[in-house]
Amino acid sequence: MSNLKMKEAALIYLDRSGGLQKFIDDCKYYNDSKQSYAVYRFNILVNPSDIVELDAELGNHILHKPLKAAQVFQSVCFTAVKTLSLIGQLQTETQINIVLKLTHLPPLRSYILDPCEFPLDYASQRFYMMQGIVIAMTTVTKYTQGARFLCSDEACPLSKGFQYIRVHVPGATESVTVRNDFLCNLCSSSLQEDRKFRVLGDKQIVEIITAKALHAFRGYSKNQPFRFQSLTIFLRDESVSKMNIGNEYKIIGIPTCVKTSQTAVCIEANSIISCNPKGDLASHKKDKLEQLQSVVESRNITVYIPGKKFGDGVNQQMTFPVQCSFWSFVDMDSSSRKNMQKTNTLIGQMDCSLIPTNLLEAFGLLIKCNESSPCSPLLSTVQHTLKKAIDPEGQLYVASKKFTTEDFEKLLAFAKNLNVEFSLEAERMIHGYYLASRRIRTDSISGSKLSASALKYLVSLAEAHARLNLRSKVLKEDALIAALLFETSLTLKYGATVFCVAPNAVFPFELYNEEYLEQRDIYLTQCQQQLQQFITTYGPGTALSTSDE
Repeated sequence: MSNLKMKEAALIYLDRSGGLQKFIDDCKYYNDSKQSYAVYRFNILVNPSDIVELDAELGNHILHKPLKAAQVFQSVCFTAVKTLSLIGQLQTETQINIVLKLTHLPPLRSYILDPCEFPLDYASQRFYMMQGIVIAMTTVTKYTQGARFLCSDEACPLSKGFQYIRVHVPGATESVTVRNDFLCNLCSSSLQEDRKFRVLGDKQIVEIITAKALHAFRGYSKNQPFRFQSLTIFLRDESVSKMNIGNEYKIIGIPTCVKTSQTAVCIEANSIISCNPKGDLASHKKDKLEQLQSVVESRNITVYIPGKKFGDGVNQQMTFPVQCSFWSFVDMDSSSRKNMQKTNTLIGQMDCSLIPTNLLEAFGLLIKCNESSPCSPLLSTVQHTLKKAIDPEGQLYVASKKFTTEDFEKLLAFAKNLNVEFSLEAERMIHGYYLASRRIRTDSISGSKLSASALKYLVSLAEAHARLNLRSKVLKEDALIAALLFETSLTLKYGATVFCVAPNAVFPFELYNEEYLEQRDIYLTQCQQQLQQFITTYGPGTALSTSDE
């Protein structure tokens, strides 16, 4: 009902402001055109003050959730097109691309973007206003406004029509709109772009500095070199070529952070930190995998220097110690495409046949992550790890506004230096799980499948979990988490056994309120009972284990 009320308010506003007549005129242009379009783009001029007076909820969406507000106008405009038969070629609502152009923002402090303030807001995706002087600009280039994709399987119903439309939205890069790894939601076949329907637009990048910067450097010696910290502005379509170097402008846009030394504020669009796909183990050839295995095991890397670099014709090599942690991932889909899945694969086992066993063992622990999106080839945990590696100081989440990187560094430094000791119950649980796992994962041909370092990993995991909880004693709860993580890794390597745990056993719920935290506690209590039963059944006598064993 709330959404319907906002649509009614949007229609009333369009009618009163003259926007509906302009929309009808724009539709007539598209309808009379002989060109075929995948996307029909409409600019809607919006006065926030008028909308707030008409409907407070819609006004709030425009000011603080502009992407959702655009969807409200998109639905209204699609209904108008179909009701009034304005564009005969239009088939689906997703073909309509609505761009909201604000006349102004409320003259309140919270709507002004000040680069001198910290932290800047990159997470809300709402409009801000800032004022600055243009110091540089690029030429006008093209970008993809929208594109049409079709299922590559001709037998699929979605191989025709306009069901798959990609439209540029604020914050999107070119690869988000047009890429070659999209999959059909119906049959999972790859999608192919119908290039004759691609819609291009104009893009221009300018750099500005704020007036405050000029005041700060007033009287500064010109004999010493210095550079103003600038902000990058992305102008699109109607906004290009509207600025001149040296002039001062007021700009309304959505701020975002890009991986440079600068802060980027994008007009109408904000930017999205892609990850390096070469982190996928399955994408490397045998020699690269062997080289990686050598580095992980020896913690040293050897660099070969051709003799011609020094002019003596003698090749040289230098070895450097490696003091970092290694993270990698295996894309299960890409792995299965390169190497057909084995018919005798056990439940839960991941196909890692392309990767040497010794290399997998060198990583110690495997964790299965769920896809955040069927269109994204990278996993959420991988994205987080690589983002943090690329931009250690960047604010990746909303919580970063409350807890800074320095806060987490202090927490980890304090936890790392905690001296912890095992309680008798936790020690028995770790030893019991280890012995029971060895018994069920041992056969007469290959012997035990648990590596010699398995117990060391279990102990380290339990100690780490205790430290993160700022405890000096390892409890049964810590031993349980260690066992669940390790069992997940074993399941991925060798398949499930009688002690069967889910891929997301440690964090099975979305933890955003106390109710879900209680569900997780109940779930972990059940897991602890199952683990104890597993130890009792397959590890007889482990209750008598001592530290001497």
